[in-house]
Amino acid sequence: MTLLVLLRSRSGHWAVLATAAMCVLAAITGRRAIEIDLSANFPPTKLVLVELCVIMTATLLAILTRPRFWEWDRIAGGHRPRVLAGSVAATTIALATMCVPAVVPWLPASASWTWVLANALVLSAMVQLLAPVLSPLLAGALTLVFWFASAVTINLAPNVWLPLANYRDPDGRWVVAALLVVAAITVHAGTTGTTAWARRHHVA
Repeated sequence: MTLLVLLRSRSGHWAVLATAAMCVLAAITGRRAIEIDLSANFPPTKLVLVELCVIMTATLLAILTRPRFWEWDRIAGGHRPRVLAGSVAATTIALATMCVPAVVPWLPASASWTWVLANALVLSAMVQLLAPVLSPLLAGALTLVFWFASAVTINLAPNVWLPLANYRDPDGRWVVAALLVVAAITVHAGTTGTTAWARRHHVA
């Protein structure tokens, strides 16, 4: 029932609309890739744009659903604010990853895409994990830097293990994704969606 508070709010309506818009963008652009070719010894690394759509969606949802005192006041009492905060984190992580299924119908039948879904969970969970501590915008920016730096690292040192998989390692980092999702939900529940520092230094 606590999640219905969000879904019935203006933030919830905007979150659904934003997700739908980003899924359309992902369907149009998500199959394309940015090629990172900085090494003379190793093949280029490709950054699929659907992952960028996931980061953008997760950041936008974190901004739209960030806690406001009036939202928590509606369900004040007991553990309900923490349950709502954790539910919001889980929901926004799931919504951000919907960018990947939006691309799948346009892929060749033989294309492997489950590793991209695992990456989407990792990236969206990272945004939600950092958002309560820093701010949604900073969380998205740091996740974007991590995403790009991971591709550069794989291009220069392909044997380095990273939380993000690539097309040459199609199994996906599912354990990492699950751990980050649990961590993000836990942080949101523990902080009811934000910390005092993040409120004082609020940026988006």
